[in-house]
Amino acid sequence: MFIVFTSTLNFSSSKISAKLIVQKSVRKWKLGKCPNFANIGHYNTCAVVGNSGVLLGSQCGAEINSMDFVMRIDMPVIRGFEKDVGNRTSMVLFNLKGPDRIRQSSAFKNRSRDVYESRFRDVEGAILFADKKAVKNIKTAVNTYKLSFPLVSPSGRIRNGVRGTASEIAKRNITGTPSIGLVSVVMMTAICDHPYIYGFYPFTSDANNNSILYHYFPGDFVDPPLEHKFDPKHRVNQEYEFHRELHRRGVLKMQVGPCGKQ
Repeated sequence: MFIVFTSTLNFSSSKISAKLIVQKSVRKWKLGKCPNFANIGHYNTCAVVGNSGVLLGSQCGAEINSMDFVMRIDMPVIRGFEKDVGNRTSMVLFNLKGPDRIRQSSAFKNRSRDVYESRFRDVEGAILFADKKAVKNIKTAVNTYKLSFPLVSPSGRIRNGVRGTASEIAKRNITGTPSIGLVSVVMMTAICDHPYIYGFYPFTSDANNNSILYHYFPGDFVDPPLEHKFDPKHRVNQEYEFHRELHRRGVLKMQVGPCGKQ
């Protein structure tokens, strides 16, 4: 079965991203005892919540929870960080590497070492969005945890066309392999009238030279350990400037510091 993302936004950039999404049908499944297939509509306010340590102490949780649709990336920790990141989740988007780590973690005999089961339980029922190459690993983990989710996957690779779409929006060439963060932002501009992004900060220190953690939460126990650095195939500095440009143009609001401050 298939669904199609649509958009009625007036922003020229949103119309560009809408063309990408509308043309890409996605396959959908029901995992576990999920009662319904995914239903992705059009929303007034949306948030994409990244995982940068810049979120610590941000007090953005209430603002994030107030959004109509909340997207998170790579199954982060929520419990214990609600004041900064909120606790509502409408969709979780996965990169290509994360689901294999999750599959390995879900198979640990020492269950105390598997950090992902509690993360999945905290978002049960949210839409899972994964590349077709990652679907098998997601299914394996969800079946192990005996949980229920709607799952969607593009009919082609998840990043197909995103770089070209971002380049058209930016009116300049966006190079490198798009990160799942860029994928989520481009998609959000197609399905939402007022997009917001939080926790998108690819630097290890702030303007005052204070250290910033790679993630606001600890890593997992899968070997080799999660390295606290970005994959060099992603041009994260370039993506950051792209997001800042969308902020300056009023396409979205990018929150970097504490909520209530710019």
